Amino acid sequence: MYQGITTKDSILLKNRETGAELYDVTVESFEEHLQWLHDNDYFTERPKLDSSSISVKKKVTLTFDDGEMNNFTHALNVLQKFEYSAYFFIIGEKIGKPGYMGWKELGKLHEAGMTLGSHGLSHEILTNLLDTQIEEELLASKKYLERNLNITVNSLSIPHGFCNEKIIRMAYETGYSKIFVSNKPINIQSSYLERIAVKNTWDLKRFQQALEGKIPFKEKVSAMIKSPAKIILRERGYNAVRSLLIKIIN
Repeated sequence: MYQGITTKDSILLKNRETGAELYDVTVESFEEHLQWLHDNDYFTERPKLDSSSISVKKKVTLTFDDGEMNNFTHALNVLQKFEYSAYFFIIGEKIGKPGYMGWKELGKLHEAGMTLGSHGLSHEILTNLLDTQIEEELLASKKYLERNLNITVNSLSIPHGFCNEKIIRMAYETGYSKIFVSNKPINIQSSYLERIAVKNTWDLKRFQQALEGKIPFKEKVSAMIKSPAKIILRERGYNAVRSLLIKIIN
């Protein structure tokens, strides 16, 4: 899972969530990641491969959250260079705002073979909302993209990663068929797709470990600290101290 793809001259967006800069990967690092995937026989959902070679390939799903303009200006060219596809999850209310993609850019992503999905209407933490508000976030964002781009939207990235069984079930009932999360939920029976967030502190070796399902000891300790913090502090409290936690354990 990626967020921002940046250059040394990039101007950071205002009002991003706390700690978002940790997930800003440089164009050079992103290209290095895709080069490694290509060299090690990984493919995405639309591989340009013949049937004789596909059996030895390994599938990987690339995703981008939030819909920042740098996804279009920087990430798309690199994806096309390696003939890779990706999911781009869009915050409805951010479309066309400074630093975010507008309908023109989103349309070009779709034309390029990328998949557009919802990241909520306002990027609110869904577990903090009433059922009617959750329905609005899920349905309005889906219809907004479908109506303006004339496409079908069936994938969702849960905002901030906070969800529960009810939210997953409501998402399926709304018409989504693929639901992506950034943190492994607790006590959820419904199916979902867990992702690994790529950080700008990673070197290529750490990226390779992620593809192999390996987690360094320090990151295991980090997860052990974060999980109870989310439960004890709840979503609002955890968000308030997230910056401090990131500085301590990353």
